[in-house]
Amino acid sequence: MAKENIHRAMGSLAYAIAVADGTIQPKEKEVILQLATKEFQLSDTDSEWINAMFNQLEAQHIGLNEAYEYAMDILEANRHDYDFDDATKKRCLSFMKKIADAFGETDYKEMNVIERFEVDIAKF
Repeated sequence: MAKENIHRAMGSLAYAIAVADGTIQPKEKEVILQLATKEFQLSDTDSEWINAMFNQLEAQHIGLNEAYEYAMDILEANRHDYDFDDATKKRCLSFMKKIADAFGETDYKEMNVIERFEVDIAKF
């Protein structure tokens, strides 16, 4: 899996968590990019993949489940092209949890997305 595909998937998952509580705050997008840059040690070009994916989904008013399924489709379709190992899975989960925690208490819908992802990536 090319790094860009992981970044696109993480952008989609970040969007799913952000939209889970019903509203996406402008500050939330900024924090998500900061968390992504730190968690995945991204260059500016790499972080743009996450930002572009997030913006595309937001502009199209995509729902939580559709964003989640899109991310999983990307990961599934590309899992043999990139070593989606345990360390990468842990980074992805850590990233998602940090997003959920970034603006106060984690909402039950956000937690459901994280738990669902944890189950789904175990299959990879």
